Amino acid sequence: MSWYAIESVDDAIEATRSFLFPVELSTWLKLALISIFVGVGGGGISSVSNLGGVPSETPSDPATQPSAGAPAEQMPDLVPTDPAVIAAIVGVVFLFILALTLLSETLRLVLYDALRTQTVRLRKPFRRRFGQAVRLFGFKLGVSAAFAIPFVVIGATIALTGFDLGGGPALIVGALLAAVIGILSFIAYLVINRATNEFVAPIMVLTDSGVLDAWRQFWPVLRGNLAQFGVYVVVHFLLLLAISIGQSILAVIILGIVGTVGGLIGLLLVVGIFGGLGATLASTAGLVAIGLLVALTLLAMFVLFLPINIVVLTYVFSYELSVLGAADEDLRLLPDSSEDSTAPASTSSV
Repeated sequence: MSWYAIESVDDAIEATRSFLFPVELSTWLKLALISIFVGVGGGGISSVSNLGGVPSETPSDPATQPSAGAPAEQMPDLVPTDPAVIAAIVGVVFLFILALTLLSETLRLVLYDALRTQTVRLRKPFRRRFGQAVRLFGFKLGVSAAFAIPFVVIGATIALTGFDLGGGPALIVGALLAAVIGILSFIAYLVINRATNEFVAPIMVLTDSGVLDAWRQFWPVLRGNLAQFGVYVVVHFLLLLAISIGQSILAVIILGIVGTVGGLIGLLLVVGIFGGLGATLASTAGLVAIGLLVALTLLAMFVLFLPINIVVLTYVFSYELSVLGAADEDLRLLPDSSEDSTAPASTSSV
């Protein structure tokens, strides 16, 4: 019995090579844009914390203490307290996160389209796939709610019941039961979420269908190949582990090279032009030059790492699509490499 989850490792290498090479600048620039918003391990929005200042009640000098008759000066409030302002800020943040999420989902489908056609386009596929991305986002949101809400309700009920019974053994049993339910729910959620991202979304692109129709097509394939997909989960994890280690090594190398060059340029600026660190920090031009140098150094690191991200993203997606095509030939998105090994390189248009 052959394990196509293992065989697809080599197939994905060949698919990646034929898709990315020979290098075309316009193709790689568009893939770079996609790779910024689409990742192989999931992404997130950084949390933002608001810090408010508290006016000091103890003056440093008694002479500066305001007299009893004079009203004390009020420090301006750094944190908005108007409910309308707070609601507006929350709404803007929500819309921003929603826009990023929909952009990421749409570009994921655009990349599947590019791998299917071997042609990288952005505008037309984006318009075509946006509606599917909205439905995909709604489905994931519904799945998250379906798993989260019952768990929260059950956990809260068990906790309250345990306290009503006086705590102790009842509370411990309730906590253990809640933990078991939480673990099982989380595993089920991961299975559905991963299957949706890695297999159902490509089927949506292949068949121009919605999420539920794509799931109806994929479910018999998954049910009939449980052992194969079990091996896939293990191989996929090992691939991502190896890739992350390789990316970390390359990141250290790029950081060392670019950081060294940036440090030498900074040393030249500080010593040769401004005459020392103190003079540099005391000069507005020096601070601007150092800030600009740091920004350019970080930008250089980012740009140099983009091609690595493009190759990794293309390879991981190609591996997932290779497994899907091996599981069911009717669901093959990638061109069959055995049909034409001398196929022309991918072209790019907007």
